[in-house]
Amino acid sequence: MRKAAGPKPVVNALVRGLEVLRCFDYSRQSLGSSEIARLAGLPQPTVWRLCKTLEREGYLVADAGGARFRPGLAVLTLGYAALGTLDLAELARPPLQELADRFRGAAGLSTRDRLAMLYLQRCEGANAFLNVNLRVGSEIPIATSGTGWAYLAGLAPDAREALVAEIRRRQPEQWRRAEKPFRKALEDYRKVGYVTNLDVFFNGLTTVATPIGRPVPKALYVLNCSALTPVLGTEKLRREAGLALLDAAKRLAPVLERPPRRG
Repeated sequence: MRKAAGPKPVVNALVRGLEVLRCFDYSRQSLGSSEIARLAGLPQPTVWRLCKTLEREGYLVADAGGARFRPGLAVLTLGYAALGTLDLAELARPPLQELADRFRGAAGLSTRDRLAMLYLQRCEGANAFLNVNLRVGSEIPIATSGTGWAYLAGLAPDAREALVAEIRRRQPEQWRRAEKPFRKALEDYRKVGYVTNLDVFFNGLTTVATPIGRPVPKALYVLNCSALTPVLGTEKLRREAGLALLDAAKRLAPVLERPPRRG
């Protein structure tokens, strides 16, 4: 006669933490602890402790006031085996939206398409001040845009100079106007890890951008944050935007480093 199986081991704190994470979805991207308590059926003091623990470990991100939470990129580690089915642009959306909201502008993910940068993702802040209307699928020239400069900065030196030579040959007037500020931005990139473009592409618009990925043409992307120049009007604010971009790039890097899926 077979013995009855004993109770299966359960870590209740882990189960409750996962229930907190399950409260978030596309229609509920930001929640307060009272909302989470209602959705998860847990006491609010318990939810608050769980949220603060998850925040400390990077699975949740608190908003500026600390009263609401949204999923952090560390959540991706829970489903690492499933990442191959997800698109980088969608994975980049939460940090890009956070950047756009924080700096009252727009944030995007782009990559090269011939002599332009193609937007794969773009998020606008809730209280954005903008003077351009770009969407997913929009293109801007490499020569005069902050995203383009970041792409050039992220390439290996030989690939960069080959692309610069092509731009100089095919877009001589644009490059003549952009070369001096680009070279300055490239020097800054080597020091701080991001580039800044003030008013070169659109008057009154400032862009801070950083490359992400491998330094070869088909494996390199750019994260950027753009806002009206008065909004990013000080070196301190531009540095804050640059550091925020570097943090987002660091968190997204594992997505680009995963091996390709096999059919």
